[in-house]
Amino acid sequence: MPLPLKFDTGDKTIVALPSGKKISLPLYNIVFEKWMGELPNFDYGNKPFINYKNKPVFAELAILKLFNASGWDGVWVETYGGTHFLESMPSDWKLIKNHISIPKDKEDLLKNIWKAGKTTACFDVMVWKDNHIVFCESKHKGKDKLTNAQTKFIEGALSCGVKEEALLILEWDYNDEPKNDFR
Repeated sequence: MPLPLKFDTGDKTIVALPSGKKISLPLYNIVFEKWMGELPNFDYGNKPFINYKNKPVFAELAILKLFNASGWDGVWVETYGGTHFLESMPSDWKLIKNHISIPKDKEDLLKNIWKAGKTTACFDVMVWKDNHIVFCESKHKGKDKLTNAQTKFIEGALSCGVKEEALLILEWDYNDEPKNDFR
């Protein structure tokens, strides 16, 4: 399964599931440039911005765009305050303007995973290409880790036939360039 070239394989990470089982998930690393321009008004409560093609975006959307550039279709599965499928930056809490539909078979898979995992959580990015589906969880390196709800999602996904290698953890960080913070 060809992943975007910018993803640098780091290792595998061991994840303890609610059932007590331990699994090994692929761990990738990526470095982004920090957005240095004017900050958008809406930031989900101080969420960091990435410079993606000279536009401020959240890491989840930068990751989605990297998959898109490699021929994958997909969405950011945003589950705060309900489930929203996004492919562009939200402009405010009324996400409905940015909400898009996904193919029925993909939505049915998610519903089955949520039922099996007893959670409405999801990995941040869901992408598909040909017969492959990949879920990618974005974690800011050293600042973020998997939640209990996300481990329930993993367990639900595995019980629905999603393979471990299709559940990616992508740790991102900023490059080492000097940064000005406009906040």
